[in-house]
Amino acid sequence: MLFFYFSNISVPLGIPVIDTIRDILNILLVIVMLPDIAGEAKKFRDNKKSLLLIPLGAVMIVGLQGILWDNIIMGIIRSAIGITADNANTTNVTEMIKKSPIFMGFMACIYGPVLEELLYRYTAFGMLYGKNRLLAYIVPSLLFAFQHVAEAGIWGGDTAQLINMPGYIIAGLIFAFLYARSRNICVPIGAHILTNSFGLLMMLK
Repeated sequence: MLFFYFSNISVPLGIPVIDTIRDILNILLVIVMLPDIAGEAKKFRDNKKSLLLIPLGAVMIVGLQGILWDNIIMGIIRSAIGITADNANTTNVTEMIKKSPIFMGFMACIYGPVLEELLYRYTAFGMLYGKNRLLAYIVPSLLFAFQHVAEAGIWGGDTAQLINMPGYIIAGLIFAFLYARSRNICVPIGAHILTNSFGLLMMLK
């Protein structure tokens, strides 16, 4: 899981063979965790009430992160401090989806959400929750946010991108809430997939 995190906040190497090996290793991480995922899926099937948390979580993220933070609060902040640059992560994903909609749709709506929820909620949140609940919410959400701005904001030198971190932190906190509430990783994974799928549809409009 640490390999997954550092491989995704590092600068893309731009060497097809190495990048492909990295992606294969990430997929192998999921395969190694298949017994855990299968166990979570079985518990999820036995508790149908958890299913309602998936659309609820997606609505919370679209409302709090997408509408309230990204469109309203961020608009005010950007105007006040004179930042005109868009969210580089969203821009890059949009461009890649337009070039390869099927592959990137899978990466953005299935591959990414599954790996990220296994790392940030199932592993990091799960490890911290029994020791310090506040840190369990804060640390994985900060790491989740940093991953989404690191490439452009740190390695790309566009430090203005760091202003986008709070939006991702909000999403991370909501995913953590869904996991704590359901105690089943399938719930935040489902909400993450649903949220990203909605975002994909908006990008392709």
